[in-house]
Amino acid sequence: MDTVVNYRSSPLVSRNFCVNCGSVVPYASEQSGEVVAPGGCHDDGSSSDCEIFVAHCAPWYNITSNLPRHDDYPPETGYARVEEAPDPGGPAGIVRGSCLCGEIEFQVTEPFKDAHNCHCLRCRRARAAAHASNGFTSMGGVKFTTGENHLRSYKLPDAKFFTQVFCDVCGSKMPRIDPSRKIAVIPFGSLDDDPGIRPADHLFAAYKANWHEITDDLPVYQEYPS
Repeated sequence: MDTVVNYRSSPLVSRNFCVNCGSVVPYASEQSGEVVAPGGCHDDGSSSDCEIFVAHCAPWYNITSNLPRHDDYPPETGYARVEEAPDPGGPAGIVRGSCLCGEIEFQVTEPFKDAHNCHCLRCRRARAAAHASNGFTSMGGVKFTTGENHLRSYKLPDAKFFTQVFCDVCGSKMPRIDPSRKIAVIPFGSLDDDPGIRPADHLFAAYKANWHEITDDLPVYQEYPS
């Protein structure tokens, strides 16, 4: 437990993440007393029962499942509605991004080259989710405007490229600048604005979680496209 850091993201929710690699790990719900276990932390388990917080869905994500949908928490929970302050938007031609605690802010200053959903084990563990959704620009396409001193990175010892960059305060995944390939890898979940591009496919589907079902019509590749 020495590596687990706690960040209170709201009056009712306090989240845990690993300070070494940034992965979200299970935490206790202060509303119900139940343990919240992020799906990406395990390969097996129950499939999803419903889609929640649909009203807050990112513009780049298209919900295609046939599961029941709720704009906030399911009504039967009795939990209070989540309010989000309106975003006035940013400068034209710039896509803004930030971490959950607001310490880190960045700008994507050039159009995204491409975007993909990755289901490999590394991405699932790192993001604590069914898959990672990443966009790519050139190495100079990302500019950190505040909080760069809060960036931490973790590279798997046996990985050629895989490295996770995250905020050391809240654990949010942040863009990674990769000089060896002259690219920037931007987690779509960190974006505050519409990136103007959508993930084009699903990669490494051979390693997807058993509890997750791909329901959209994007191309599916077992590993990299041939």
